[in-house]
Amino acid sequence: MSEAGFGFEARELRTKAELSERTALLVSRGLTVPEGAGFVLGLYQGERLVATGALVRNVLQGIAVDSGFEGEGAAAAIVSSLIKRAIERDIEQLFLFTTNEEAARFRNLGFSLIAGVPRGAALLEWGSEGIEDYLKALRDVARGKPERAGAVVVNCNPFTLGHRALIEYAASHSPWLYVLVVEEDRSLFPFEVRFKLIREGVADLTNVTVIAGGLYIISSATFPTYFIRPDREEAAQKAIRMHAALDLATFRARIAPALGVAWRFVGTEPFCGTTSVYNETMQLVLPATGTAEATAWGLEAEVPPVEVAEIPRFEIDGEAVSASKVRELIRAGRLAEVERLVPPSTWKWLCGAEAAPVLEKIRHSDSRH
Repeated sequence: MSEAGFGFEARELRTKAELSERTALLVSRGLTVPEGAGFVLGLYQGERLVATGALVRNVLQGIAVDSGFEGEGAAAAIVSSLIKRAIERDIEQLFLFTTNEEAARFRNLGFSLIAGVPRGAALLEWGSEGIEDYLKALRDVARGKPERAGAVVVNCNPFTLGHRALIEYAASHSPWLYVLVVEEDRSLFPFEVRFKLIREGVADLTNVTVIAGGLYIISSATFPTYFIRPDREEAAQKAIRMHAALDLATFRARIAPALGVAWRFVGTEPFCGTTSVYNETMQLVLPATGTAEATAWGLEAEVPPVEVAEIPRFEIDGEAVSASKVRELIRAGRLAEVERLVPPSTWKWLCGAEAAPVLEKIRHSDSRH
């Protein structure tokens, strides 16, 4: 136990009863319980739980304050306590989701705004490094390359002929194409492998640059619900749309201008409900024009729109080619059938010794990623 200031006491929540009380508080505030929390904190006045928050990797989630204690410093106290715990764990950069209306409160604690949707959510960050460092690196990559470039954001778990077809189409319709690879290492194929297979698979395309997506493109920070099994409940679907909007607003307002991107290319999504919602939201956020439409997504009116080109999924014998199909075949012990779905570079890697532990992991996993 530790004193949190503001007359409250901070305690780590461990027992079933404590966590149930925390769940009730989150639900009362219209929030869902975040998955994967490594540390859950409760703020007490006496024996009454007045606020809670969790540390999920480097993201502060599940921040809630009892309605009877709003405006009494509980939110600041719980966040300050979580920052202290993060520092003790050598975490130097933190992200925080909150309502857009509450964002200003956390700026007083050293957080800076990345993106915010009016009457919706906001994403903030804290730490010695931040998005400006990332944007500088992107501007360095884009220096000397054509304006009005295209962009593709991919996970490629693993790289398939479907990914190749999308990138090839996008490259043929762009003066330059940036392929931004989801860097979050929560897929069955590790990031280093995915990045390597993409670079090898597009090496013949002379106007393509492959870039690590970092913390600001479909990561636990910008889109945490991308990495969990989709839930059809209304609250879960609302969270997916909220996170998608923040991720896409960040892309349009920050990342696209840094790279000179005017087009984003995406494949249709017949399989994953979360990605389908993301694509739908993309069609609303990226091309939004006019003051009213842009500001509805937290965008300044002068931020250039990014057009969206949605390309039909590449098919073989009438069946869409997907990374999930590749993993399904591997899981079923039908590796030989994968060869027709992937480029030669991916197939060569799958047949090598380096792939053995990855293939074994897939065979024993039911992960959707």
